[in-house]
Amino acid sequence: MLKKCLLLVMSMSLGGCWSLMIHLDGERCIYPGTRQGWAWGTHNGGQSWPILIDVPFSLALDTLLLPYDLTAFLPENLGGDEHKCQFSGGLNVLG
Repeated sequence: MLKKCLLLVMSMSLGGCWSLMIHLDGERCIYPGTRQGWAWGTHNGGQSWPILIDVPFSLALDTLLLPYDLTAFLPENLGGDEHKCQFSGGLNVLG
């Protein structure tokens, strides 16, 4: 019981962690935290499923930051990024 409570508290305190890490790194792509969390949680045949606990929280934070992320696709003279977004890992929901 204690382990379950500890897991719940830790997962709630780290909610949106992938989004925070990627945005603090300066990356401005569409839903980067959700993509990264899904990619990490589904690799190795699904053995990393506890990482998927963070995906809904990253999705919520990525949605709040979506207007900021969309500015990356503007021309550079209007505040856009000079480098292209890398979508490695992807969000392979459909297989």
